Amino acid sequence: MLISVSVVLLFLCCLLPVFFRWKKQQRVLREKLLSRLSSRSERLLYSLEMISDRYLTKETKVFFLEYLLYVIGQLKKANYQSKFVSKQAFLVHLLTELKSGRLQVARERVGSQEQFDQVCGALKYILREMRNIPENRVVSRVIVKHHIVLVRYAHALAYRDLLVKQAGLDLDNDKKGQALEKYRIALSLIENNRSVSSSRREVVRLQSMIQDVEKVLFSKKDKTEPELK
Repeated sequence: MLISVSVVLLFLCCLLPVFFRWKKQQRVLREKLLSRLSSRSERLLYSLEMISDRYLTKETKVFFLEYLLYVIGQLKKANYQSKFVSKQAFLVHLLTELKSGRLQVARERVGSQEQFDQVCGALKYILREMRNIPENRVVSRVIVKHHIVLVRYAHALAYRDLLVKQAGLDLDNDKKGQALEKYRIALSLIENNRSVSSSRREVVRLQSMIQDVEKVLFSKKDKTEPELK
């Protein structure tokens, strides 16, 4: 009996170092996961702040702010502190102002390739993070897909604004053919996102722009044809 107890105790003593080593590894892994979640969430917030209200709807911003506050709650529950966690009060205030309609709206449009690249990079990061949201929060896949559609439309709308800006410069330089081509590409982009209700208004505007340029081009063509005869 004594021998059996001794064997068991010896076995347990051999397991203790393995157990403590496993415990330490789990603690290190947990810290890495929490740190990664905090860093990703802070970058998501930065990406949201970069994008004009023209491209992200109030509904989508509310969705992301609520998600970020959820993440902060999870991090605090795990006793994890970071720069991102310290922004809880700021995010609560921002969400309250946004929901109440008191938040100032900034509807700036992309006007250069550099601005488009920045907005495009931010939107791509947001899309990538959206695929991780179901892993961190119990949320309907239907809701996630809905916001994915809106973010993709935001990318198309930003590209539309860039093309329209470039087309305007072409018109100023009497390059109506190039301007018309850019307007048509912009129209195609928006028409591919017809499931978004606000796209209809953009379609009408672009169709009007195209018609204006076509009238000038065709009238110019009609005038030159008799001269050739």
